[in-house]
Amino acid sequence: MFKHAKKNHPSVEVFKGVVRTTLACGKDILMARFDYKKGSQVPPHRHSYEQVTVLIKGKQKVIIENKGKKEEIILEEGDSYMVPASFEHQQISLEDTVTIDSWSLAP
Repeated sequence: MFKHAKKNHPSVEVFKGVVRTTLACGKDILMARFDYKKGSQVPPHRHSYEQVTVLIKGKQKVIIENKGKKEEIILEEGDSYMVPASFEHQQISLEDTVTIDSWSLAP
């Protein structure tokens, strides 16, 4: 087990109003905190690994494309979701929002 001290957590604004703070990262897994300003969004994207997200604070709309159909879900405090590998998805913040996201980076 290796401690990741808070003072060493790198933060970067990945999109306007969206700040990612890496909490812990290993060879095959990554966990990050995202701080979203109301109205900010992560545009549609996909990646080759799974993603799980827990909404800590706020409200967010998530759009996931599944077999050519788009599914919209609204997340509130305590809700979570999983995105399978290669599924297109996007997040739109309806309020100031905080999420914790994890990715399985293994191929």
